[in-house]
Amino acid sequence: MAAARHPETTTSHETDSHETESPVVTPGSLDRPLASFPRDRTWLLPALQAVQAERGWLSLADLAAVAAHCRVPKSEVYGVATHYPELRLAPRGQHLVRVCAGVPCRANGGLGLLDALGGALGVLAGGTTADGRVTLEAADCCFVCGVAPVVEVDHQYLSGPSVDAVLAACQDAPGAAAELAIPHPIFSVRDGATGTCLGRLEALGAQARARRRAGPRLLVGTGSCGLARGAGETLRALRVALARMSLDAEVLAGACNGLCHAAPVVEVLRPGAPRLTVERVTADRVGALARLLDGAIDHGLSGAAWSETATAGLPPVAIHPVLGRQERLLAERWGALVPEDLDDALLADTYAALARALDAGDPRAVVDAVKAAGLQGRGGAYFPAAVKWEGCRRAVGAPKYFVVNGEEGEPGIFKDRHVMEADPHRLLEGMLLAAWAAGATRGILYIHGEANRSAERCAAAVAQARAAGLLGPRVLGSDFGFEVEIRRGAGGFVLGEESALLESLEGRRAMPRPKPPFPVDVGAYGKPTVINNVETVAAIPVIVGGRPAAAATKLYGLSGHVARPGIVEVAPPATLRRLVFELGGGLASGRPLGAVVIGGPSGIVVSPGRLDTPLERPTLSPGTGGITALDDSVSVVDVVRTLLAFNAQESCGKCTPCREGTARMLEALDRLSAGTGTPADRDALRELPEVVQVASLCGLGQAAPLALQTAVAEFPGAFAFLRSRDASRASS
Repeated sequence: MAAARHPETTTSHETDSHETESPVVTPGSLDRPLASFPRDRTWLLPALQAVQAERGWLSLADLAAVAAHCRVPKSEVYGVATHYPELRLAPRGQHLVRVCAGVPCRANGGLGLLDALGGALGVLAGGTTADGRVTLEAADCCFVCGVAPVVEVDHQYLSGPSVDAVLAACQDAPGAAAELAIPHPIFSVRDGATGTCLGRLEALGAQARARRRAGPRLLVGTGSCGLARGAGETLRALRVALARMSLDAEVLAGACNGLCHAAPVVEVLRPGAPRLTVERVTADRVGALARLLDGAIDHGLSGAAWSETATAGLPPVAIHPVLGRQERLLAERWGALVPEDLDDALLADTYAALARALDAGDPRAVVDAVKAAGLQGRGGAYFPAAVKWEGCRRAVGAPKYFVVNGEEGEPGIFKDRHVMEADPHRLLEGMLLAAWAAGATRGILYIHGEANRSAERCAAAVAQARAAGLLGPRVLGSDFGFEVEIRRGAGGFVLGEESALLESLEGRRAMPRPKPPFPVDVGAYGKPTVINNVETVAAIPVIVGGRPAAAATKLYGLSGHVARPGIVEVAPPATLRRLVFELGGGLASGRPLGAVVIGGPSGIVVSPGRLDTPLERPTLSPGTGGITALDDSVSVVDVVRTLLAFNAQESCGKCTPCREGTARMLEALDRLSAGTGTPADRDALRELPEVVQVASLCGLGQAAPLALQTAVAEFPGAFAFLRSRDASRASS
């Protein structure tokens, strides 16, 4: 993890003044995990995470040790530790098995898998086997919805596994499924050797070209979704097969290109030949791919050739049912780069828009370009991005912060993880451009605590960028200085709200702040701060680089019963018909479409009658970009209950309307749907949604009733009990 800073100190905690003090020696050798953290409150959450990684859980003695180290009252440390779902205050088994119970996984048999595992292990969800070996839990979401249903075993995902496969995984020691094998390249660009930022960047690119091998490269899609489908085994088997055939080709860990349904995917990059995307290359099928490199054509391979005509037995990409029907700008390089490798990034012209902007010397030009393109935030609120930057630049106070919200804790939403896993250097370039425009000198990339692949790749990209002079006190030799630290969340849906995220950064419970003041005036550590979503930031280099259309395209995560789940990028006007039936391939079950969840628990539930309504605000907002299509076998009431239960559970508790209102709505819905409700319950479901929506402090609380409200309007038959004078009679 990159070093972080308290606002009034330097940007590397090796030089922090706090480090001169004697370390706190804690019982049970906690001095080692705590020694790397400065002794102030802003490091409270990372310190708790480090201790939990060491111990497996947090005892009261551990909390006391962290309190002493960070100089925070023990009662407040306990309050923080009990606030974040990923922090454990009780021991668990040697192996942790978590079965996703989010809507996409429920629709694909996740609950049945949970019951079957419970039967095989002899425990209920939440329990630990008698021998202490396995703890079984239900997870709200594993955020790899494109390969549902998902089981997580010791932090490794399995897609649609059998009970035996899960039990077998518990016999293995935890470990990474595929390595990050890219070393940090050594760059040597002397200040003054070239006169411009672009000149320095070109010098870096020349070194990258000199290092590039001339032979073929095979990039295996080892994103989180690909690993869940066996991409780690494919990578290893492919290396063995090529060695056996004496074929000179590199086999590297790549990223998902959005075709989650077709994983494992391998990208074949050969000098002077079109790129090939080969689908469903499981470990037992690598021989056919190896023979392709040797000149043979195996017509059993499927995928696409990135050319105008068929190549190597694969059809041209233009007629591919998914890749050929998108407008890919943000996703254009997914799968074709080794994500964290700076050489690959430089050879793909990453950081070129930044270098040109710095040479032009006018931050306002970046603001104007983004504003003219019309880029709006992609976190769900759709606030104009450049307006935030202008406000921050005008604000009084220094240093100024630029924060990228990569928490993405909304079940059913998984597009930001693909951005971070597939193209982290483009994300960093977007941070640099936006920070320069906003007058910020310090950056924070806040990543969900369970998005380990995203964090690994972003951390590697940050380290490489820093080593090459793309981060630091003089970016590309300019007068602009910018440093980036990576922070990890610990669960909590409310972290999607920007001020709650700031509270987390400062070592407190994640609770929204009243507004005003807004973060651009009083943000991180009381300083002016811009907070943008991952997808928003990734679009910035494309726009500033001369393609303003990137402000209009949108990433959508397709899941549920669609035949081709994954991530797609389309330009407006997008409709559910295009997403579900054209790009998604219709429903795999063969049944009629029953409902679509747009977004997650903060989203809406709509009927098939909305298939041709454009996904545009305010008529039919695309929300955070999740599209979960469900066939007519799924109970809409159960879907709404799942979403509402999540909102009730995840309420931070700060404001009464959200804390009490969501819980009361859930209770009333349960009684009414079970046939035991009363007229008071019916009244509650009619009145409370408006109260929660109007009176909640933050946008997440205000959106909590939306799924219920829209479902009642769209599916009146399913909610007939709300119209009956005798709720129990109507239900029976």
